[in-house]
Amino acid sequence: MKLFIKPFIPLLAILLLAGLHGNAHATSDNSCQGQVLQKTFSSGANWRFCWDIRDQEGLVLSQVYYQAPGNIQRRVLGEAALSQIEAEFDDGAIDPVFITTTLGLGGDRLQTRNAEDCPGGQIQNHNGRPVLCTLTRAAGYLYKYTTQRQTEAFEISTLSSVGPRTYIQRWRFLENGTMEPAIGLSGVLPAVNESSIDYGWPVTASGAIATGLTDHYLWRLDFDLDENAANDVIEEITSTPSYNRLTKIKAINTIQTETGRSLDPETKRFWRIRDSSIRNGHGNYISYELVPTHYDQSRANSRDESWLSEDVYFSRYQACERFAADNDRTCGRNVTAFINNNQNLNQEDVVVWYKINNHILPRSEDSNRMAVRWSSFKLLPRDWHTQNPF
Repeated sequence: MKLFIKPFIPLLAILLLAGLHGNAHATSDNSCQGQVLQKTFSSGANWRFCWDIRDQEGLVLSQVYYQAPGNIQRRVLGEAALSQIEAEFDDGAIDPVFITTTLGLGGDRLQTRNAEDCPGGQIQNHNGRPVLCTLTRAAGYLYKYTTQRQTEAFEISTLSSVGPRTYIQRWRFLENGTMEPAIGLSGVLPAVNESSIDYGWPVTASGAIATGLTDHYLWRLDFDLDENAANDVIEEITSTPSYNRLTKIKAINTIQTETGRSLDPETKRFWRIRDSSIRNGHGNYISYELVPTHYDQSRANSRDESWLSEDVYFSRYQACERFAADNDRTCGRNVTAFINNNQNLNQEDVVVWYKINNHILPRSEDSNRMAVRWSSFKLLPRDWHTQNPF
């Protein structure tokens, strides 16, 4: 029995258009357009942030603060959200769809949660409806040497139904200050038809082809380190192999103006967002490091779209620059337009736009329920402390 056949693809197009022992609790905060969650681990490490649900982005975080044991509480993010999902099929049978802006991940598409899909956790309400699952789970070693320490992570998640797909938005907050944003894709195979095997994989006894598909995920991260939101600095750090491949030469370059940059595994390229005034006890500027993932799919841009040409973009904060693509506002349609005026970035309010491509060639195991495919990255504290605080 086929899940979907070719005549139903127009319908699909419509549907797609269409701790340790610490406690976590919700409170109200007039400075947030939503609710505050706070998690305190038994070590004293603490996370505090506001969460809200928007019709388009779904889960949105703001005013994210972290405090290590024995240290002061500092802000990391002013706001963070999954700003766009674009879906496209390998056979080009339907036009690519901007899921976030066309259908939205909030509103009626946001699933009501229950104990079955939040095992061991607590469910938080938004506008009287249970939608956010919060739980604390084991996260393995915090460190391991002659001594060791096991740690836990505080996790929040929402579920959104978009046609035959389910999108899971998840954030993990670790005791040591690490954050891991993630998006999970599940549901049922959205396109099982009789097109050429060149575009997919046979998944049924009759040989029906499940078409390959790609999701482009783009996050918007408004870094506001400590109390001053407008004095951030972006540094690109590379470790380039020498000619004889026996050494690697480190280089640190400050990004002066708005730009897009690509991942380069050969030079071990990564970026950190640092404050320009606050330093740790050793004199090093406090910062957070963007730890990229999914290098293997970073160049997926079959339609040669300008806004998919780079893996990360850096822009100066503008309130109307909300969606990485299909941004129906006067300040530009997509992130490429946001950076075209080359505004100064040095010691400004910086927004980071990070992209992950997720290409799926279905398997028989995905029929009739797709196994969850996770796409994630990490935000890691660098020089936030003088030493490991645990």
